[in-house]
Amino acid sequence: VLAAAERMQPGDPLDPDSFMGAMVDQAQYERVLDYIRRGVAEGATLRAGGEATAIAGKGLFIPPTVFDGVTETMAIGREEIFGPVLAVFGFDDEDEAVRLANDSDYGLAAGLWSQDIDRIMRVTRRLRSGQVFVNNWADMDQTVPFGGVKQSGNGRDKSHHSLEEYSDLKSVWMTLAP
Repeated sequence: VLAAAERMQPGDPLDPDSFMGAMVDQAQYERVLDYIRRGVAEGATLRAGGEATAIAGKGLFIPPTVFDGVTETMAIGREEIFGPVLAVFGFDDEDEAVRLANDSDYGLAAGLWSQDIDRIMRVTRRLRSGQVFVNNWADMDQTVPFGGVKQSGNGRDKSHHSLEEYSDLKSVWMTLAP
């Protein structure tokens, strides 16, 4: 994970070699930095990133930030940050891992790493998430529906399924007297 974080540094979004661009605006930039400060203050171990970065003297850049030792009571482990922050929990067995993953008001995406196809099938069925990435992260295709469950939204974006999101359906029930 730490080696991947080193490779995924932010940069000019017009540069094809950049992995990611700047934060969307000052408010979100400050919000993500606040979560990072809270993670440290609440006792998580900062393993990578965590500091704002200037690129060519401008922009609101935050490199990938990795925490471990995260617990269920920490804000970085309970809330959607919408920034490059990974909160790593420890667990003792599969049931605990699924319980931790599902014990959230959110459910946009989940990640699972395993070479055991039986475990992959069993755990992906149990995860309450809009999508599950197996042995990768965010390796998506525009033709596959994207969206969350619980407080991470409803409906789907991308693919033909998203057309319903941009349509207003109306039903009219009518009886005409002869």
